[in-house]
Amino acid sequence: MIREYEPSRHRGQLRACVVELQDFERGLEPTLPKGEAMADRYLAHVLDRCAGGAGRIFVSEEDGAVVGFVGVLARVVPEPDEAQAYAYVSDLVVLPAYRRRGIGRALLERAEAYARGEGARVLRVGVLAKNEAAARLYRSLGFGDYTIQLNKPLR
Repeated sequence: MIREYEPSRHRGQLRACVVELQDFERGLEPTLPKGEAMADRYLAHVLDRCAGGAGRIFVSEEDGAVVGFVGVLARVVPEPDEAQAYAYVSDLVVLPAYRRRGIGRALLERAEAYARGEGARVLRVGVLAKNEAAARLYRSLGFGDYTIQLNKPLR
């Protein structure tokens, strides 16, 4: 069951998903902060971005428990050197026990349908270079490389 995020019902479970996602990504990129250290500020940031960018959070529930979520901004103002506004998937996470069941795909399809319904013509998503499983999922749904961002630690 995929439904819109309801703060009174889902906040704690959504926070747990943020922690899970961050700690997973931290395993790929150790310079990222720990999930517990950033979850509250990050969740507030995502909700603020949703409010300002025609965004939504959709949760996937199983037996009344949130097992994953997707955040999507339907209208991101383009940089001056870009041609058009776009929609953006800010987050996608499925808890480990529920992966490989099509939940991530279903959440992304719901985000895409929402963005399309809001008039978006392009949907973007960012993925850590080391997160090969996520990149495969995105590519299987029609996403292709747009930019490559390189990182050089300065010591």
